[in-house]
Amino acid sequence: MMRQRQCPSLCSPLLLLLCSLASAAAFGFSVEPQTTECFEERVKVSDHVLGQWGLVLLLGLENPDGDAAPDITGFTVKVTSPQGDKVYHMEDEPSGFFDFTASVEGEYFICFTNGRTNREDVTLKITVNEPPDLIKLAKTEHLSPIEERIKNLHEAMNMVRDVQDEIREHDAAQLKMTHSTRTWLLYFTLIEAAVLVGVTVWQNLYLKSFFEVKRVI
Repeated sequence: MMRQRQCPSLCSPLLLLLCSLASAAAFGFSVEPQTTECFEERVKVSDHVLGQWGLVLLLGLENPDGDAAPDITGFTVKVTSPQGDKVYHMEDEPSGFFDFTASVEGEYFICFTNGRTNREDVTLKITVNEPPDLIKLAKTEHLSPIEERIKNLHEAMNMVRDVQDEIREHDAAQLKMTHSTRTWLLYFTLIEAAVLVGVTVWQNLYLKSFFEVKRVI
């Protein structure tokens, strides 16, 4: 998944040229003095996030010597996770790249802070790829003995996990059946007790009425 943006109208002519040559994979934007521009990218757990950014430095203004590194003190790039953790941080550099694997799912924020007195034009390229299934991609002839052992252990762990899931489902079904049986036994015991009490009361009343009849006779 790749986010694509068009170059804004505030881009300098040089930035427009770079945007047109960078293909649809990269986009450009401007960061005004004393402001912060942020972009968000939604990724899933274990997704591989790769980003590359760079400042569009006008020759003769930012780097008059042509050889020395330009002075861009006050420009900061930061990437934070959905939980607010700092994933990437770079200060006072004209370009850089970040490469990380997402540990949580959600919106990751890429923020550019311009603490300088002049506007900075920036190009950014972000690529988010799902991690490949190395177990399926690896072939037996490409694996060393240790890697093959790891692959076998991974498959064995998957089998154990499947068996555990089946056992857990079986235990849940048995627990449900036990609970149902216990409920029916409780109801049966209460009904049986009620019947016994009723029969006992009826017998006492019957015998009492029988002896009363005998006494009258």
